[in-house]
Amino acid sequence: MPRMLIRLVTRLAGWTVVCLGSVLLTYTLSALSFDPLAELRTTQPPTPQAVIDARAAELGLDQPLLPRFWGWLSGIPSGEFGVTVDGRDIASELGERAGTSLHLFLPGSLLAVLLGIAFGLWGAMRAGRTGDRLSMAASLLLLAVPVFVLGTVLKILCLPINEAAGTDVLPFSGEKTPGSDLTGWAAVGDRFRHLVLPTIAIALPQIAFYSRFQRAAMLEVLNSEYLRGARARGLTHIRAVRGHGLRMALIPVTALVAFSFGLHLAGGVFTERIFGWHGLGDWLMSAIENQDTMVVATVTLLMAGLVLMVGWLADLALVLLDPRTRS
Repeated sequence: MPRMLIRLVTRLAGWTVVCLGSVLLTYTLSALSFDPLAELRTTQPPTPQAVIDARAAELGLDQPLLPRFWGWLSGIPSGEFGVTVDGRDIASELGERAGTSLHLFLPGSLLAVLLGIAFGLWGAMRAGRTGDRLSMAASLLLLAVPVFVLGTVLKILCLPINEAAGTDVLPFSGEKTPGSDLTGWAAVGDRFRHLVLPTIAIALPQIAFYSRFQRAAMLEVLNSEYLRGARARGLTHIRAVRGHGLRMALIPVTALVAFSFGLHLAGGVFTERIFGWHGLGDWLMSAIENQDTMVVATVTLLMAGLVLMVGWLADLALVLLDPRTRS
C-alpha cells in the first residue's frame, strides 16, 4: 500500500509539472503574438504616446515576459488572476464561466462514457451480427462529422418538433430563456430544456469514440486464454465475462478516457459557440479575438487542471481495477 500511494503521489506531481509547462507555453506564445495596444496605435487622430505607454504599464506590458508570467502565477494562490484588457477582474468572472462549462460538459461526458462502454460491450457480445454492423456504421459516421456540423443538424432536426408544439420545446440557444423570472421546478425545467441539445452534441461523438475502443478491448478479452480457462472450470459464458472479462476490458478504456478528456474538452469550445453558452470555451474564443493573454492563460490553467485531475483519477481507477498495479 505505501508503494502504491507513493506511485500515485509521484504521478500527481508529474501531471502538475506538465500542467504548469502547458500554461507557460500558452502564456509565452500568446504574449508574443498578441498586441492589445494595436487599436490604440491605429486610431485617427493618433493616440498620444503617453496614453499608449500608460495603458501598457496598466496591463504590465512594460515588463519582461518571464517576470510578467511569474507575477501572474504567484497571485493565483490568493485568487488573483489579473484583469482583462478592458479592465474587468478575471477572478470575478472565472467562477461563473467555469460553472457554465461544467454544467454543460460533465453531464454529456458522463453520459458518453456510460453509453459508450455499454454499446461497446453490446457490440462485442454480438460481433458480426446486423446490430453490431449498424452500430459500427453509425459510430464511423458520427466520428466523421465535425462538431459544428452536428450541432447544426441537431437544430434542423428539432425544428419540426418545436413547430408542432407551437413553442420552443428544445431551445437552440442560451442556458435559460432570456428575461424569464421562473423559479423552483419551472426554472429547473427551463434549464433542462436548454441543456438537451448541447448535451447530445457533446455526447454523441464521444459515445462513438468510446464504443469502438471498448468493443475492440472486449473482443480481445473474449478470445483470451484466461477466459477460456474460466469457462473450462464450469462457469457459464455470461458469468465468466462478468466475473473475469469485464474488469480486464475496462482497464484500457479507463486510460483512454483520461487521455481523451482534454481533446473532448477542447471540442466543447465549439459546442458553446454553436448553442450560445457563455462558458470557458466562449470566453477563450473572445479572449483570442481581443488578444487578451491573461484570460487565455487563465482558461488554459483551469482546463489543464481538469485534465490533471481526470488523469489522476484514472490512475486511481486502474489501481482498483487491476490488482497487478498494487504490488
